[in-house]
Amino acid sequence: MILPKELISTNKLAVSLPSGTTVSLPVYTLTLKPWLGELPNFSFGNKPFLDYKGKGVFAEYAILKMFTEIGWNGVWVETYGGIHFLDEMPTGWKTSKHNISIPEDKEKILRDIWKTGKTTACFDVFLWKDNKVLFCESKHKGKDRLTKAQTKFIEGALSCGISQESLIIVEWD
Repeated sequence: MILPKELISTNKLAVSLPSGTTVSLPVYTLTLKPWLGELPNFSFGNKPFLDYKGKGVFAEYAILKMFTEIGWNGVWVETYGGIHFLDEMPTGWKTSKHNISIPEDKEKILRDIWKTGKTTACFDVFLWKDNKVLFCESKHKGKDRLTKAQTKFIEGALSCGISQESLIIVEWD
């Protein structure tokens, strides 16, 4: 699987699932500098702004852009206040104005995972290329960890045939 050169494979993360099983997910490190320019008006509740190619963006958007720049299709999946598929930086809490549609077959993958996992949680970035899919969860190194809802998502994804290698953690610093 072709990944952006900025992602450095570091280790695996053992994740305990609601069923009691443990899986090992790939972890990649991403180094991004803090944004030093003028801060945008909307920060999603003080999310850090990072410098990606001279723009102040959130980590999820930077990850999405890195993949789309090497030929992947995808969206940032934002589940705050409903399910929204974003391909640009949000400018306010009403992300619905930035919401885009995704191909029906990709949306079906998500619906199946959510139904099987009994959750509407999702990894931050959903990507697809040819017949491959990839889910990336953005975590601020040393500050974030997976939630219970995300472990339900992982279990649902695995039950729906998504491989462990297609569920990656991107730790940024």
